[in-house]
Amino acid sequence: MHMLVKLIFITAAYMHNIARASGVCGKPELADNTVPVSDLSHNIGASIRIQCAKGYVRKAGTSSLIRCTQQQNHNASWYSELPLKCIRKSCLLQRYLTPGHGMSAPCFLP
Repeated sequence: MHMLVKLIFITAAYMHNIARASGVCGKPELADNTVPVSDLSHNIGASIRIQCAKGYVRKAGTSSLIRCTQQQNHNASWYSELPLKCIRKSCLLQRYLTPGHGMSAPCFLP
């Protein structure tokens, strides 16, 4: 009898972990000026990086990394401690980041 109780307890705990791990995050809501995400869903614990659209860069102090997490209500959702914000790339920044080009380098923004 004692062994049967242990078996039931272990099975219940195992099934609970399987149920928890089966949560799925759908396609994330994206910030303005970002590239659409091609994957439709990810399991809890998965992380993805969101990219800024052409002509935009990640604002300092924000993060492009989001993680699929399980909330207290057991629903899965995307989370980021420092939500991404994409800002328009400046010509000055583009010249600075382009090796071998001085301030006279042309700057083309979309």
